Amino acid sequence: MRRASAALILVLALAAGCNLTPAYQRPEVPRPASWPQADASSAVVSDTWWRNFGSPALDALEEAALAANQDLAAGVQRIAQARAVAAGAGASAWPQVDATLTASQTHGKGSTAADGTRRAAQLSVAYELDLFGRVAATRQAAEQRLSASEFDYQALRLVTVADVAQATFSLAATGERRTLAQANLDNARAVLALLEAQFAAGRVSALERDQQRSAVATIEASVAALAQTEARYRNQLAVLSGAASPEFTAPDLAWGAMILPEVTASVPAALLTRRPDLRRAEAELRAAGADIGIARAALYPGLQVTWDRAWMRNPAATLTTLSGSALAPIFHGGALRSEVMRSQARQAELVAQYRGAVLTAYREVSDALDAQRQSALRGAALERAAAAARDAYANARARFDAGAVDYQILLDVQRSQILAEDAAAGGRLDRFTAAIALYRALGGGSLP
Repeated sequence: MRRASAALILVLALAAGCNLTPAYQRPEVPRPASWPQADASSAVVSDTWWRNFGSPALDALEEAALAANQDLAAGVQRIAQARAVAAGAGASAWPQVDATLTASQTHGKGSTAADGTRRAAQLSVAYELDLFGRVAATRQAAEQRLSASEFDYQALRLVTVADVAQATFSLAATGERRTLAQANLDNARAVLALLEAQFAAGRVSALERDQQRSAVATIEASVAALAQTEARYRNQLAVLSGAASPEFTAPDLAWGAMILPEVTASVPAALLTRRPDLRRAEAELRAAGADIGIARAALYPGLQVTWDRAWMRNPAATLTTLSGSALAPIFHGGALRSEVMRSQARQAELVAQYRGAVLTAYREVSDALDAQRQSALRGAALERAAAAARDAYANARARFDAGAVDYQILLDVQRSQILAEDAAAGGRLDRFTAAIALYRALGGGSLP
């Protein structure tokens, strides 16, 4: 027994230093020192970055989405499943203990038969010696996939809050556009009423009257289309918030009171640890390395030690057994080595995917920074154009009422005002959209 124990200790000591899992190294990817479009900052984006827009309505919608969004709820359960798998993978590192209790009743006939009850109890302890790190690699792979599942949830959370913000701003901007369209419709109807009176008095032609009728009808159609767009965004917010669309009422969004924050990009290297999609890709890479260790370990023998003790009555006896069993692969038709090759190729594939994801992340931040800068320039120009168009319409209307200009000039100026005001509202929405895109490209406020 002492010799067996000494041999067992020796085997455990040798096995402790045997690990066939390759050491992980983060793949080399080009790392720009800064963004050419803007100065970089080391500041971390807040986890509640949407509060920077200064909208209590948006804050309420985001909180509702985080609490009741069904995609996020499903993501939580995916994490629970991955955690259960990781716990199961870790169970192999511990001995397996089983107990058995049996009882039997016998009845016999004849001189040699014996009646009676036989009872037996047995306790078994089995332990697999992790000689080549298979058990440890299995546990490591499961833990990394649990991390990947958690990063998946963070990425989904980022997408969800960004979608809520985008739908909120789109709804608010569409409401503003509909208000402008309704005001233009009121003006157009007033002009039409004037032309109807002038036509009845023979001062304008039927062509001028009909042109204004057409203009009024066109604006009416635009108002209806904008109302439909509002309903679509409202229903989208309902789904994102986990509410039934028919019962959902959007809060007062106060588009004009919303603040446009200045979003500063972090240094490019920070994306590797900030963006949840990149962290997920890295976790999958680590899991793939562990899979290689599992496949390699399958090429070598496995050893299991079992201890059994049985207690029996009638007749009374106690039996103790200590045994060891070894399983060495000899011939599997190349299947085991093929699995090693497959695992290595899978790791190489994930390396390429990780590098591609990093390059895509750089591109997305660059695109968002460009959009932030250009949308600011465009939005300011559109605001100036809208202000000039309003002044031009006011002057043209006053001169038309005074008989100084004909109707065609007023109609052209009216169309220009409608287009300019609508474009200005869309330009302001573009600036908010660019801010959301930059928050999202930077990884938002993803939890570390």
